[in-house]
Amino acid sequence: MAFQVTEVQRVLKGADYPMDGDQLAALAKKNGADDDLVGALKGLGEVDGPNGVMKQLKGDLGGSTPGGNKSDQREYKDVEGPAFQVNEVQKYLKGADYPMDGKELAALAEKNGAGDDLTGALKGVGRANGPNEVMKQLKDHLGGKPGD
Repeated sequence: MAFQVTEVQRVLKGADYPMDGDQLAALAKKNGADDDLVGALKGLGEVDGPNGVMKQLKGDLGGSTPGGNKSDQREYKDVEGPAFQVNEVQKYLKGADYPMDGKELAALAEKNGAGDDLTGALKGVGRANGPNEVMKQLKDHLGGKPGD
């Protein structure tokens, strides 16, 4: 069974690391995880954070991302490096539950269909308490010609 990173992150919200597989499985079950994911988490050893979970689950990660299609990325030819419109960023961060860090924001944006450029830029965002803080941290990437 393959699991999406965003799904794993969602069901482990509120984790107080370090945690072992039984603790992770119990939290995931409480947060609405399906039985397959709960079972996979139960088999993990102690981890010290989300990266440890992902590392131990790596063989079980993958599958299609709902709403995501990497082939429909936007192009910005008049700006050096990736550039985005504020409303575009907000669209891909719909459903954000702040505060969130860059990895969480990038995972949400990917789930909502954002391309690699935006998810890459979001990974560099520090802890943000709301959309205005995200935009401030992305200011060097905002503007330019919107994609078609």
